[in-house]
Amino acid sequence: MRRAVLLHRSVRVLPHQQLVSLLRTQSSLTCGTRLQSAPPVARSLALLSLSALAVASASCAPKLTMESSDAVKAEELYNDNSFDRRELLNKLKEMHAAHPEDVGVIWRLTRAAYDVSNLKATSADEKKELTYYARDIIQKGLDLTKDVAAVHNWYGIILSSIGDYEGSKVSIANSYIIKSHWEKAVELNPSNPTTYYLLGRWCIAIADLSWLERKAAAVLFGTPPESSYDEALSFLQKSEELAPDSWKKRSLLIAQVYQKKKDYPTAKEWVNKALAIPIGVEEDEIAHEEAQALLKKL
Repeated sequence: MRRAVLLHRSVRVLPHQQLVSLLRTQSSLTCGTRLQSAPPVARSLALLSLSALAVASASCAPKLTMESSDAVKAEELYNDNSFDRRELLNKLKEMHAAHPEDVGVIWRLTRAAYDVSNLKATSADEKKELTYYARDIIQKGLDLTKDVAAVHNWYGIILSSIGDYEGSKVSIANSYIIKSHWEKAVELNPSNPTTYYLLGRWCIAIADLSWLERKAAAVLFGTPPESSYDEALSFLQKSEELAPDSWKKRSLLIAQVYQKKKDYPTAKEWVNKALAIPIGVEEDEIAHEEAQALLKKL
């Protein structure tokens, strides 16, 4: 999967525009679980949302052995930075209508809807509409197969986005479902840098929880999951190892983790790496501005 963002083309990854939780309610959630809603909770938990994700660069595209000509064509257009994202979304909708069981088209349609939802020009209402549309589409993909890594990646991404609209309790209930899908994606395709990036972000979200947030989560849902910035770095550096110096946003995120660890020299090193990566898409422009701002603080 490539960088489109947000976990793809136009995403605002690091500035925490909205805090939504990623905590677990039960230990028996599996990758086959359908996307679900839950009633709003009386107390809102201010926790980090993963909906502002960014997915990998062109070099990170999942390597599938057999794909339809439509899926192959869609990937070619996706990797063409000059091709309009909305036009790609419409084309994929046509492909899906013609071949509704083409899983390669389904997850790319999900990705395209997510990309467009996160463009600067997209209104809040349209963003919400596209997010729920993407949820319905990727659910179809999961119903058709449990053996495609990209389906699991996008199922987790969209499920995290749903939390922005359905509240903290839903996010808490879904957090381990999200992680389980990304872990399944690693099992199916251990060479995809995007999945390790996603897991790294998940770890950061958990590590960022304050004592009060953990206490509230424990009261409502039991013991919250544990993670650390070191664990996050292990995933992010694995992603970097698989596709080095290829993703401005990832280098920036690594810098920010080192900043959280108060390792300012290493943080500065990674900021400079981020700034050195060429700007290719809208997401890169945003990440570049954030990197410049962070550099002034180090």
